Amino acid sequence: MDLISSFRTFIRVAETESFSAVAREFRIGQPAISKQISALEEHLGARLLQRSTRSLALTDEGVEFLSQARAAVEAADEAVERMRGRDGHVSGVLRMTTSASFARMHIVPRLHLLGRRHPELRVDLVLQDSVIDMVEQGLDLAIRFGEPREPNLIARRLGTMRMIVVASKQYLERWGRPATPDELRNHSCLVFSGISDADQWPFIEDNQTRYVGVNWRVRINNSDALRQAVLSGLGIAMMPSWQFPDLWENETLETLFDEYETTSLPMYAVYPSRRHTPAKVRAMIEFLQHEISIDPTMTGGVGLV
Repeated sequence: MDLISSFRTFIRVAETESFSAVAREFRIGQPAISKQISALEEHLGARLLQRSTRSLALTDEGVEFLSQARAAVEAADEAVERMRGRDGHVSGVLRMTTSASFARMHIVPRLHLLGRRHPELRVDLVLQDSVIDMVEQGLDLAIRFGEPREPNLIARRLGTMRMIVVASKQYLERWGRPATPDELRNHSCLVFSGISDADQWPFIEDNQTRYVGVNWRVRINNSDALRQAVLSGLGIAMMPSWQFPDLWENETLETLFDEYETTSLPMYAVYPSRRHTPAKVRAMIEFLQHEISIDPTMTGGVGLV
């Protein structure tokens, strides 16, 4: 039997606690997954999983073997990566997650450039605005905004997410332009519900951060939809500058409170801790670092007026 393949299957079943989820991920039938696990158990002479009609759980032997299987798979992957990477060769499937909006605006349009550098690298994008468990989902890399909070992940700085206050000229012509942040209480504001205290907007005055409570009219958990709400004249929003890469040319939008400094958040590439970072992960991080470094909306140095 192919032990490494069986180890991979067992690891994913243990992480997802589901035969069907792994079958969908591997694009094979569920019976094949079950058969592979049974064959592995027979080969080892130990029961790794406790099965029932409603649940799946590791046995004591399964818990012990899981760490050993992970170490074996990582060692095998490292050996292959080192041999292939001697000449800069990058191949395989990179499973990567980020927000749908960021991917649409800044990842997908650049994939053809990545393909020129690494024609044998395939990218499997898992797009979601909320933070998802990388290990459980079998992900190699994630783009995160703000300081990473998972101690089991390695973080590499990519750039800076500068926040801007933006509205359409249509909205401002109809409802007036607020002169100070405090006047936002008298306006229709749009907030992203994916973060806590979304209706408390930070402004920096005299090196001190002051939070202004805004009167929100619409709250949305999808950043693409929030951007569209701004463009349609529904209200005022505080959003990352990278969501408006065409702001200079877009004559329908205006930024507000340019005389105030707004907060900035770091942008990171994060990946599971391993003894050896796979070549495909290194390649994507280096590619993104270069692309972001030449994009003023993600370096923190853009002056928007």
